[in-house]
Amino acid sequence: MKMKSHPDYNNLLLFDSLNKYSAIKHFCTTRTGGVSKGAFSSFNLGNFSDDNPMDIFENRQNLARMWYMDISDFIIPHQTHSSNVLSIDQTFLQLNPSDKIDALYDIDATITELNDVFLCATTADCVPVLLFDHKRKLIAAIHAGWKGIVNGIIEKTISKMQRTYQSNPLDIVAAIGPSISLKNYEIGEDVTDLFKAAGFDLSNSSFHNNNTNKLHIDLKLIVNNELKRLGVPSNQIESSTLCTFDSEELFFSARRQSLHCGRMLTGIKLID
Repeated sequence: MKMKSHPDYNNLLLFDSLNKYSAIKHFCTTRTGGVSKGAFSSFNLGNFSDDNPMDIFENRQNLARMWYMDISDFIIPHQTHSSNVLSIDQTFLQLNPSDKIDALYDIDATITELNDVFLCATTADCVPVLLFDHKRKLIAAIHAGWKGIVNGIIEKTISKMQRTYQSNPLDIVAAIGPSISLKNYEIGEDVTDLFKAAGFDLSNSSFHNNNTNKLHIDLKLIVNNELKRLGVPSNQIESSTLCTFDSEELFFSARRQSLHCGRMLTGIKLID
């Protein structure tokens, strides 16, 4: 499904499925509308890129101002392609800034039932996933690369939502953001073996490229299949058709640009 531009900020994209709920706000950034230069041009929000730190800071400040918030209200983990999930609660919010940074290290998914904090996932080809339990008023943001998917990041997030917050997957609305597409994402036999060893059936989410003798996988479809397996209704899952590799004018792409590229943010918050 093609995403729509934010009515006030054309460098932000929105999901139809989430946009209809008044209890939440959300966004997906693009690479446009910022101050970064060169390969990071222009709206780079990735703190752990090689971009000028002051440009990243200004970009993040501009994003916060769009929502009349402070950048400290944006929960942006230091992702490591782990399957670690962190609940953002009052105890976390009361930590001093350095302790918050420590707590967010090695975290690839966050969950909260608190209002007015944006949970964010940082991506540049990996899959950003937003979850909203519309009955329990609970949200989550997931960074899902192949390593995280293989190690159960989707299942661990939903299980924590169930266990800690009594969430029911039948009440979850899921939005799968822009990421690299099937035709552009090839993997080696080692990664293929890891997916198979973890019990993933790639039969409907991959193809063998005879020219390169490599397997291509559809990360967004794998995430979609996993969400359905875990009980999220298929009609409550929206998946963007946008490819970060192909859409050079819109998105950063680690595969296209190498690791020395910018990053997008995908975020969600509960409101009063």
